[in-house]
Amino acid sequence: MEEFTDRERELRGEFEKAKRLFEEGKVQEVKNLCLKMIREDPHYLEPYILLHEIYEMEGDLKSAEKVIEEALSKIEEILPGKDSLLIPWSRPQNRHILRALITAGTFYWELGEIDRALEILRKVYRMNPKDEPGVRFYILAILEGMSLQEYEQVFVKEGKPDLEDLERWFRKHSPEHPDYFQSTDV
Repeated sequence: MEEFTDRERELRGEFEKAKRLFEEGKVQEVKNLCLKMIREDPHYLEPYILLHEIYEMEGDLKSAEKVIEEALSKIEEILPGKDSLLIPWSRPQNRHILRALITAGTFYWELGEIDRALEILRKVYRMNPKDEPGVRFYILAILEGMSLQEYEQVFVKEGKPDLEDLERWFRKHSPEHPDYFQSTDV
């Protein structure tokens, strides 16, 4: 498989400023800054993700979906027809792509659009077989019939995933889903 590394994005510093403003509760400023960054570099996906999170937090699911779909269309432009690429998480310039896909997958999972969620999350898993972000756990949770809320209640402790618990659970249940997980994944 061919390995992909995205180019360095100049707006990373600007995005850090947006995150700080968000932590300070300056939501309208953050929205404006995200929209500005999207105009400046429509292929830098972090502003889409943050804007999506804001809309979701505000309960505006229609806008949240619209912005995450825009991000997905930009990914298609970055990686046209290249579903068989390896996109290593270890390269920081790739993370905005993988994060956008994971955000979309978990959003559709939360909405109950299971097929769409699995399609997106499987794509991430194929692109990043080392799975540093832990997408395999999301996929298994969906296959086991868990909602995102149930997954978080069971496996997220103090705001962080309990990796030890997740690994043990994955080893036990992933063999039941050979179409999704190879024996080498366990």
